Amino acid sequence: MAAEAHSTATLRLTVGDLRIAHPITVPSGRVPATEVVPALQGLVNAVVAAAEAASIRDGGAISCRKGCGACCRQLVPVSRTEGERLLALVKTLPGERRERLSARFAAAETIIADAGLAERAGRSDRELSQAYFALTIPCPFLEDESCSIHPDRPLVCREYLVTSPAEFCAGPAQEGVTPVPVPKVSMAARSLQDDGEDWFPLAGLMAWAATRPRKSARRTGPEWVQRFLKGIGRK
Repeated sequence: MAAEAHSTATLRLTVGDLRIAHPITVPSGRVPATEVVPALQGLVNAVVAAAEAASIRDGGAISCRKGCGACCRQLVPVSRTEGERLLALVKTLPGERRERLSARFAAAETIIADAGLAERAGRSDRELSQAYFALTIPCPFLEDESCSIHPDRPLVCREYLVTSPAEFCAGPAQEGVTPVPVPKVSMAARSLQDDGEDWFPLAGLMAWAATRPRKSARRTGPEWVQRFLKGIGRK
């Protein structure tokens, strides 16, 4: 079987005060959007690295470390494309680990529903985020206060770094927390799909899987990247 053809280009972006030059490789043929997620992860990583370097030049020091999972109790908005990618990842895990994950997701969904946060209608994203954080629900992928899928974690998770003392992150009001000013390019992933669905909370992944749209558009890798880049411009 012939190897799948790929296209490579160097993206040059100006995002806020940051200038990014990043090589990106994607399938040349028509594929689902999930196939370009690794390339988008690399692009977001490049933006975060540039923001981190700028913060350090300004005297900041990143306090985030493995084993500090306070931020893993925040509401994590996930696009449909990333959700599909995560579901595929879960299917590759050993059965026992999938069972543990399933139990954690079920527990999180129950807490969210009991708190009346299952429906987003009439609430701003900020209001939802604050109410969710107050529930202190650990991300189902959190193990020993560290992300168990760190290389495959959602785009928005990559964008959250702080320079304030780590213990501040656990405070209910987040007082004193100083995030690194990272441009939120991850939001552009919400515009990849045509069905108008923008995001759902990561903790609701399994509930979303049961009702998610089954049809998925196919475009060439470069077309998906262009769609993502246009989404950055709209955010």
